[in-house]
Amino acid sequence: MPATDAPSDLRRWVNRTTFGVSPALLEEVTSAGWEGWVQSQLAPNDKADSDCLKRLKNLRLHIEYDVQPMTTAAAAGTKPMMTAKAAVKVNEDRPLKLLDQPLEKTFSMYGVNEVDYVEKSRAMEEVMMSALLRAVHSRWQVREMLVEFWHNHFNVNAEKDESVLLAMPAYDRDVIRAQALGNFRAMLQGVAQSAAMLFYLDGVESKASPANENFARELFELHTFGARNYLNHLCTKWREVPGALEGKPAGYIDQDVYEAARAFTGWTVENGNEDDDGVKRPNTGRFMVREAWHDPYQKRVLGVEFDSQRPALEDGLRVIDLVARHPATAHFISEKLCRRFVSDEPPETLVKKAAAEFTAALDAPDQIARVMKVILLSPEYRSAPATKFKRPLEFLAGYLRAVGADFAPRMDVVYQLDEMGQRLFRWPTPTGHPDSSGYWQSGTFLLRRWNLPLVLRDESWKGIAAFHFLTLTPADCTTAGQVLDHWSGRLLGGKVEGQSRAALLQVLMDDDDAKDDSEFSGDDKDRDARIGSCVALIAASPEFQYR
Repeated sequence: MPATDAPSDLRRWVNRTTFGVSPALLEEVTSAGWEGWVQSQLAPNDKADSDCLKRLKNLRLHIEYDVQPMTTAAAAGTKPMMTAKAAVKVNEDRPLKLLDQPLEKTFSMYGVNEVDYVEKSRAMEEVMMSALLRAVHSRWQVREMLVEFWHNHFNVNAEKDESVLLAMPAYDRDVIRAQALGNFRAMLQGVAQSAAMLFYLDGVESKASPANENFARELFELHTFGARNYLNHLCTKWREVPGALEGKPAGYIDQDVYEAARAFTGWTVENGNEDDDGVKRPNTGRFMVREAWHDPYQKRVLGVEFDSQRPALEDGLRVIDLVARHPATAHFISEKLCRRFVSDEPPETLVKKAAAEFTAALDAPDQIARVMKVILLSPEYRSAPATKFKRPLEFLAGYLRAVGADFAPRMDVVYQLDEMGQRLFRWPTPTGHPDSSGYWQSGTFLLRRWNLPLVLRDESWKGIAAFHFLTLTPADCTTAGQVLDHWSGRLLGGKVEGQSRAALLQVLMDDDDAKDDSEFSGDDKDRDARIGSCVALIAASPEFQYR
């Protein structure tokens, strides 16, 4: 291990690029060295994550609703008729069977009134549960952080309607997760052609005269160039954009949005409707092109002329090529990655280095991994202080990882995160959650955060998180001070001093006169509970809120 990789440095670096430090993770990165560990994280092998895969396989999520019986005629395909029979109740704990199910099978429930909405929302809930479990238990922590980043970057609100709900497992699995460390251009095309995004931004019905502009505008403003490169306040015609006449426009204007929207007309999905020839298509949610909906006439995007009568697929793909390869996109994406993994105001020197690698690796299948390597191994990353305020999921996962809890999430956890400001897969606008510390620091959000470790130990939450405080306390920790130092070391990487130490000792011993050398005695259940209360307070400390 390089001499510069001091334990305190390793802890700070790991804490910033994962969902939280654990003793096992620190041992792993200490053994491999920072560079070696980063290399392994950027080339994850799912087969080497057997513990997490086993937990996903064994996880059960409750589902409950009433089923109203239909007549025999209804079953044969005629108009449903309710019988006088009593409703049948579905009430079971079910595995996450939709996560790996093909899109066409899950999406077959779309528009089917006989399928209860609870069954449809299950698709979104399973994605939520897998994200929560992986954040805590996956070995490939950098990928999990990036999956969360890209879901935020290419945000869709799964609660918009059942079409987006049903598309979520495929969107997460085949688009975001598949390319989280891969190629940005490939991921951008996957997003543009996904049922989730096409339904969320209404592209699924976009046709000529007029085209729906929702996706085209977010493509420029949120997904590639960024609002900073919107130049319509300076110029309103493409020729006026600096560099446009040389084929290198500095930014985009409304004309680019309008023309790009025209290029995407006809991009839709199979949703049980008729195609251009009057043939009823299957209800699969798979991407398809309807040429009859496409605006075939001449277009100009970012100063590049599109000839008329080009196929709809080619027009849309050319727009994606143009925006994915533009220098403004390289800078915008790199800046967002640096903001997520380094600080709210990332160093411009690092952003430029990341953008240069983004551009150099435009066609590489591991483009994003290469950019992340530049960021994580940079001097700017290594020297940055712990100033990123943890999002609620990072706080939750970091606490559970630090204390070695067994975690089997339920929707109760999602509701807790909602109350702390993080709406998993349900942020209402395309912007995604804010990535600045201030948003997460309101009084209400903080109060919910500080109470969360105590809530997790409530009897009503039994089965969600199993804690082993006493079991994980070394046998040679026989005094209150030793026990406190062990657990503050696990959560904070060092000792707690001063008034905070005195207060924590009192909680740990349930004694106002507790001292460092007080014997940590009592029956096992009582000692375990006292450690849990003490650790919950450590988790509420300012030091634990940052990464």
